[in-house]
Amino acid sequence: MKIKKRKIILPIIISIIAIIIIIGVYITEEHRIAVLCYHNIATTEEKQNFLDEQDWTITVENFEEQLKYLQKNNYKTLTMQEFYKWKQGEINLPYKSVLITFDDGFLSNYQYAFPLLKKYNMNATVFIVGSFIDNSTDNEWQGNIKTYMSNEILEKVKKEYPNIEIYSHSYNLHYQGAINRNTEELKNDIETFNSKFENIDIYCYPFGQYNYNMKQALKEENYKMAFKYGPDRKDYKKASRKDDDFEIPRLNVSHGMSVNKFAIRLMMY
Repeated sequence: MKIKKRKIILPIIISIIAIIIIIGVYITEEHRIAVLCYHNIATTEEKQNFLDEQDWTITVENFEEQLKYLQKNNYKTLTMQEFYKWKQGEINLPYKSVLITFDDGFLSNYQYAFPLLKKYNMNATVFIVGSFIDNSTDNEWQGNIKTYMSNEILEKVKKEYPNIEIYSHSYNLHYQGAINRNTEELKNDIETFNSKFENIDIYCYPFGQYNYNMKQALKEENYKMAFKYGPDRKDYKKASRKDDDFEIPRLNVSHGMSVNKFAIRLMMY
């Protein structure tokens, strides 16, 4: 009986919160968009085989539950161009809009996430580390969630999944301390990435770390926006038009997050 009551009460509470937030948004006239950040995806069994990756890995079932929630509640999943135009004030978007992003370029994204996104007719962006892609020879899924997409797989993505966009997570700066490089070194990395991957003008900071030199290098290379990841709890929030174009916040979607918590995160932050 208690479980049944809980199942009835939770949706009511969530609906009330949603109504309050929507009213608040209209009063303040400030529309914020949730930029969701994912990393890896795997079956429960595969995830258990890599304990050191668990914090960054969502199960296939959990991810599909979240997509079903977005679909059922009429959320619009944005392309990067739509988000950019909204950010610049060129277009307005529905209140229920989200930008789905994945970091690093894991092969599991191709194996599990992309088919589900296509199934539910949703858009997403993947921020790849260029050197990870160039060095990968993994073209078949073997259940190893530490493997990355190869250039061959990336070509398949372009043909099979037009709803998936590819942008930069650096070419070879995905290590602690990389942010301390000087502006010229940072620009060289950006140019290396751009020489190998086409039409890239959006960036995601490795480990979410950035400074003046990094932002300056991106601007000088004609990048339009850059996304961060934390680093503090207060930095995980929805994006607004007021945010610096090179310090756009995202919401972390942690492993094992229930649909109810997911729903509240979309509304509250």
